[in-house]
Amino acid sequence: MGLFTADEPKSYEIDNKQLICMFCNNRTFHTRTEQLHSPGRTFLNLEWTDRTATCFVCASCGYMHWFMR
Repeated sequence: MGLFTADEPKSYEIDNKQLICMFCNNRTFHTRTEQLHSPGRTFLNLEWTDRTATCFVCASCGYMHWFMR
């Protein structure tokens, strides 16, 4: 996956459970932060005020797992 070469894939635990890809059962992921856009804020051009989520992208198949607290 050439798009995610900035960081080395790693194993992660969330709430004391190892993160395993839902699609291919891989256990290593790249991380990234994504903005969560809402229609109202997009309409008002205030997308920058929306919340963010941490995404774990499977190093094997590319499936993206989203987590928000």
